[in-house]
Amino acid sequence: MDFSQFAHVWILFSLASAFFHASRLAVTKHLSLDFSTEFLTFYVNLSSLLITLPLIIWHHRFPFHDPVYLFAVVSGGLFSALGGWALNAALHKTDVSLVGPLMTLTPGFAILIEWLVAGALPASIGLLGVLLLVVGGYVLSLGDHEVRWYLPFRRIMTDPGSVLTLLAGGCFAAASVIGRIGIQLSDPLSFAVVVAIVNPLILFVIFSVRDRSFYRQIKFAVMRRHARPLLILGALFAAMRIADQIALSLTLASYAMAVKRTAGLFSVALGRWFFKETHPLVKSAGAVIMLFGVLVLTLK
Repeated sequence: MDFSQFAHVWILFSLASAFFHASRLAVTKHLSLDFSTEFLTFYVNLSSLLITLPLIIWHHRFPFHDPVYLFAVVSGGLFSALGGWALNAALHKTDVSLVGPLMTLTPGFAILIEWLVAGALPASIGLLGVLLLVVGGYVLSLGDHEVRWYLPFRRIMTDPGSVLTLLAGGCFAAASVIGRIGIQLSDPLSFAVVVAIVNPLILFVIFSVRDRSFYRQIKFAVMRRHARPLLILGALFAAMRIADQIALSLTLASYAMAVKRTAGLFSVALGRWFFKETHPLVKSAGAVIMLFGVLVLTLK
């Protein structure tokens, strides 16, 4: 399907991706007491496959004869899976107060990688919008404790989780840039189907290499008990992935990833609504900066 006629509203698809991402994190938080992080990561990709796969009936443009497309599929899936693993490992080794701020640097990685791979750079006003979104997301993620802006950067050299966090950000940025190449050679929905097939396979291999008894975490009795939230989780992830692919087909990866950082805004709202979390002044300031960033990108 050709989405070029929607190019002027690419930001709406990116915002939709951010909303679905924040929503699935809220559901993940609800399920984290009963399932391991590795299982939830694997399950969300597997259930996303089941929900996305029917699209193959209408969207099946898979030019596997093209080595560039094949490279985009395999390497994009690998980077995405490695990014998920690195992020999980970082959260296991260090505090969210470090992981959150450093992950907001992902659009910066995307700008660098997109320039190296495709020679594409954001326009001046687009770069300003990306910068505002990164700064706003960084301030927003400082949360209640680390209100001193320099502490996460100072801990880069001392905290082992910082390297894993930066690795995760780099992998996600690379997956988006490479995925955009694959989308241009096929179409967003066809590529969404291929990614949905590749990711759970790669994740199962990675988790099984790390823990040969990983398959034992798949407990069907517990899954049946939580069937509804697990299905909602898979549906949210599938919707996020589809919105991601459409946005990437319409604009630069750096723009799409920057707007996706507004997931922090949606997370704050959902945290307030469902978990009664408080919103200190620093979070409000970050939200305002991010909104200005979105406004600038709409003027791009």
